[in-house]
Amino acid sequence: MNATEKINIDELLKRADELIKEGKDFMMSEGKVLELNKWLTIAEYAEKYGVTTQVISKWIERGVIKEEEYVEIGKFGKKLVSDKVYKA
Repeated sequence: MNATEKINIDELLKRADELIKEGKDFMMSEGKVLELNKWLTIAEYAEKYGVTTQVISKWIERGVIKEEEYVEIGKFGKKLVSDKVYKA
């Protein structure tokens, strides 16, 4: 590994840490504190559990996924779903 690669990796890690902090700060400012390792985006959930994003959206609409089991992060245009198995 040369010095340039190390600098780029260090910069990437620093930026990732900044983004994580920004996300946490935003969640706290909205009155929401989440352990992010227990939540997935809809796309991540779909991939992990082998369903479509449309199915997940329908589950939210129908109440299969309860209000406290998902959160909308408006600033980032994302919905997070609790990382657990749901049964329709």
